Order: sequence, then structure tokens, then C-alpha cells
Amino acid sequence: MTSKTDLSELERAIGYEFKDPALLGRALTTKSYSNEMRHINPECEDQDGLRTLGDAVLKTVLCDHLMTMGYSTKGEITEVKSTLENGVFLAQIGKRFHLEDNIRVGKGSTEQKHQEEPHVLSETIEALVAAIYLDRNYESAKSAVVKWYEPYWARFDKKE
Repeated sequence: MTSKTDLSELERAIGYEFKDPALLGRALTTKSYSNEMRHINPECEDQDGLRTLGDAVLKTVLCDHLMTMGYSTKGEITEVKSTLENGVFLAQIGKRFHLEDNIRVGKGSTEQKHQEEPHVLSETIEALVAAIYLDRNYESAKSAVVKWYEPYWARFDKKE
């Protein structure tokens, strides 16, 4: 398990400090890593369930924020949201945070640089969203996600 100190740089990058660092560790742990570690720690948890929750929270945050930007119809919101939640888009955010340096993958996956693949980065972003939500609440997750997307909001500003 990576120590709290080791993850403080990542916490600075994502703009969120965890009350429960185990949630951050779990969000960064892939199934391949947890499967290898279970012989040492049978309770080693991976990001699998967090990804599902994080996907739902992310969708809610994006819809919520798009409505504050003036998007009001289902069609408008869905069109922009589908771009913002796209795996390639999420992977770009993950690369900005250098997630590939923190994602825990199994030995074989490490050799293949699995942690640098866009789908792994995007799934880890979803897991991070869930971890923040569980660590505190929806507002904390929303605040973090809105900041993560800050470089992109102007592209979707309805006033331009």
C-alpha cells in the first residue's frame, strides 16, 4: 500500500485531501494488482465497485454543472455530457494528474504499461470521483470535478 506521504502530490494535483487515505488507495488499485496481492492481504480491495459509483456521480455532477451554464433541455445536456464523460476526455484529465505514476497494476500489466492506457486512466478517474464522494459528500465530489474540467468549460459556454 502506498503511504499517505507518497500520495500527497497526487492529492495536490486533484485538489482534494482525503480524510480516509484508504479510499484513495482503493481508487488507484486495479483488479490485476489486488488479485496478485490477495495472498499477502486477503482484504486488498480494488477500484471495480468504485468505478460504477463514480460513473454515476460524474454524470450527475456534469448534468448539474451544465444546467448552471444554461443548458436546459435533455438533448443539449446529453450531447455535451457525452463528450465530457467520454473515456478519451477522462484519460486526458488523468494524464494531467500523472495518474499513470500512481495506478497500481499487476506485474504483467506494469510490464505492458497498462496503467498508461486511456481506458485504465478513465476508469481510475471514475473511481477517484467515487472515492471523494464516499470520503466526504456529493458537494466535495462536485467541487473537485468542476475544477478538473476548468480548462474545458469555456469550450461549452453557451454565451459564446
